[in-house]
Amino acid sequence: MDRINELRLENRRLKQQIEDYENRVLALVGSTIIEASGEGENKELLNEKIIDFIHTSVDQINIVAPRVDTFYSTEIRKAAERGIPILLITRDRHLWEKKQRILYDELNSTNGINVINNPHVNYLLLYNTEIAMYSGGDLDKEVLSNSVLIITSITEAAKINKIADIFTAMLPTFMR
Repeated sequence: MDRINELRLENRRLKQQIEDYENRVLALVGSTIIEASGEGENKELLNEKIIDFIHTSVDQINIVAPRVDTFYSTEIRKAAERGIPILLITRDRHLWEKKQRILYDELNSTNGINVINNPHVNYLLLYNTEIAMYSGGDLDKEVLSNSVLIITSITEAAKINKIADIFTAMLPTFMR
């Protein structure tokens, strides 16, 4: 009878171990998701993901975008007002369209938002400690709605750390 109990315990332990390995494999396989946005059912997918990202972030939000439109400027400022620190790397102010420069100034003057200039920003990246999203284009709701874009979402901590290293390299030396 003792041997049967030992085998049952060993069986449970092995089942648990197999389940743990399956979860690890699923976590690794599902850590990078590639989707298309801008057509058909996925027309607003990128905008939805970005809005969800901004609204659900509980720690620092890091953004790389050539420029930001009125809609996202408002959303970013609301997140900063909730106490979420924002670090935005964007093109130099003089590279923004004249009518958009007021948005740059508003973002730059908002408490909790640090705006860093980099004239070589040509892509869209948003990340925090849980997820990173990469795509092309500006942080502009209308442009993202009318563009067919590939969205790469990453949830693996090691890859997010690598993205953080790349992000840090874009900062001025005194901020690294």
